[in-house]
Amino acid sequence: MMSLGDDKFSLNWREAQKSIADYLSTNSFLVWEERRLGNKRVDILAKRELNKKIFYIIFEVKHYNNVTPSAEDKFRIQLEDYLKLLIQRELKRKSKNQLLENYVFVGYLVLSKDYGIYLNRRKNWRKKTLVEEDKDFELVWKRNVYLFCSSQEYIQPNLESVGLHFYSQSKISDFFEKYQ
Repeated sequence: MMSLGDDKFSLNWREAQKSIADYLSTNSFLVWEERRLGNKRVDILAKRELNKKIFYIIFEVKHYNNVTPSAEDKFRIQLEDYLKLLIQRELKRKSKNQLLENYVFVGYLVLSKDYGIYLNRRKNWRKKTLVEEDKDFELVWKRNVYLFCSSQEYIQPNLESVGLHFYSQSKISDFFEKYQ
């Protein structure tokens, strides 16, 4: 297990991405790395059904030396664009009511090197209301979308805060140790 003195944020983005994908796979997620959504490519798209809910998670892993507030805003906008594409895709396949009752969409920015001022952002960190013509989309966005930004160590507790529970045997830190 990593101690606080370890340089746990020095992983490059490929190592961090692989660690997160392995962790999710071990915890019963369907995982796609470098997945295309429309004309965009996301680092990780994960899906899991739990307690009659379907959870979709989009992870973007960033490995920057200096994460400024403006860079963080760009990353957030990028995540919102990905989530928008995913929700629009699902609205073509399912009804608004099905999405509202059974789906949770999570956008997660993982900072694997410099993490700016905060190691962990709370749920819906700077989530903006999108101005959409589509009222169904807007309702799903307001009720069923969550945004997070953190270092790797906060992924599990943050996802658990939206009802996505993990097996107690494994921790995200277990997967990062093998890349040290």
